Amino acid sequence: MTIPDSAPPGSSPSSSSFPEAKEEQVVQRKRPLPAWVIAIPLAFAAGLGGYYLGKPSAESGGAQAEQAGSTRSGSSAAGRTTGPATTGASTTTSTATGRLNGSGAVVAVTASTAKAGTLTTQRTAAGTVVPAKSTSVVTRSSGTVTEVPSAVGQTVRAGQVLVKLSNPDLNAAVDSARNVLQSAQAQLASQQATLRTSRVGLEAAVQSAQLSLKNAQQTYSAAQQLYAAGAMSRSDLNVQAVAVQNAQSSLASAQTNLAQNTNAQQSGVRDLQLSVDKARIALSQAEQQARAVVVLAPFAGQVSAVLVVSGQYLSSGAGVVTLVSSDRQLTFNVPPADAPSFVPGRELSFVVGQQRYPVKVVSNPGSATNGVVPINARFAGRAAPAAGTVGAVEYTSAVGTGTLIPTTALQADNDKVGVFTVQNSRAKLQNVAIIGQTGDTAVVSGLAAGSQIIATPPAGLVDGVRVDTTGAGKAGGSAVPARGPS
Repeated sequence: MTIPDSAPPGSSPSSSSFPEAKEEQVVQRKRPLPAWVIAIPLAFAAGLGGYYLGKPSAESGGAQAEQAGSTRSGSSAAGRTTGPATTGASTTTSTATGRLNGSGAVVAVTASTAKAGTLTTQRTAAGTVVPAKSTSVVTRSSGTVTEVPSAVGQTVRAGQVLVKLSNPDLNAAVDSARNVLQSAQAQLASQQATLRTSRVGLEAAVQSAQLSLKNAQQTYSAAQQLYAAGAMSRSDLNVQAVAVQNAQSSLASAQTNLAQNTNAQQSGVRDLQLSVDKARIALSQAEQQARAVVVLAPFAGQVSAVLVVSGQYLSSGAGVVTLVSSDRQLTFNVPPADAPSFVPGRELSFVVGQQRYPVKVVSNPGSATNGVVPINARFAGRAAPAAGTVGAVEYTSAVGTGTLIPTTALQADNDKVGVFTVQNSRAKLQNVAIIGQTGDTAVVSGLAAGSQIIATPPAGLVDGVRVDTTGAGKAGGSAVPARGPS
């Protein structure tokens, strides 16, 4: 490239003679400075300025801090809310304005006294009115339906006829059982008569043998006297002795026959009596089966369904009518965690529209079905809604027992939860575990009852900062009034 000897007036040789250099300079001027080049000086200046600005003079510092503290206190008071009542807990609050002292700034806070108790909440469950009893009435014997005197919607009394059946085989079974019983009774009567007649003869034979023995003994005694006097020979005396022996043998035989008759009566008659008893039971069962062709209502109620028609053959155990009682009860489901409190006799309220009905728990199986526990309750008053009515069951459930605090006092830091307590006029962050909460109240563990906590920590409050809870705005009262569980 040739460099010209001269340039036009008012122009720079570099700008006119070197166009490539000019373009490079323009590009360099447009390139921005790195961010760190600007950030470091600004950060240094801000830190130094903040140090001097945050160090007020003795004359003005107190007033500035007092004004700032009042602003923070007002913001905290405006942010407080009122929540629902809980069980067995109360808090006492106090506020004060911030001020300065020789050791630095003092932050005005709202202090609360944590107390132990049980946190409760009001819950509802959908309830349905159902009949207290509902059953499918079944047959106890087989047969053909001959009559259906009941109809859907009909009110029946206990023992009223619902369905009639016919079964000729059952009638024949009754006749057969009756014949068996009569035969067994006849055999028993015959045996008893025979034994009775035989016993009369055997008893007479014993009496006759006893008399013969007595006579033989008297004759033998007289013969002995004659023999001693020499008036009877020895052979004649022996004859009388043999007569006594024969009489004794006859008596023993007669007594044996009588004893055998007694044993026969006891054994034979007993066996026949057992046969009679069995036949009588069989007849009773047959008659019961025959009577079972008439199906009766087991309790008073209303017929909700008729399951048979005339002429239909039914086996034993077949359903004929669905019967529901006129009494009503309430059924509803609760979570397994709430189920233990539903003991029999617990009073609840069932709400249908604007109407409230008192009910009492009657049964609680304790075990869950499909994730819920079914509860049954009866209506305590005379009035009860119609079956099928759906409403809300109101009940109080315990959320948990521990230390009660306002939810505004909870401070979350990643996976930890803490509460600022007041210890020696300083804020102390203490870790707690949340058991449960409802509304503006929480129940926690890890915090002793009676601890002074900061109910609404100001923004930016850190552990160890001096705090003031003793201002003129101090007020006592129960923010969480006690209430027993229902």
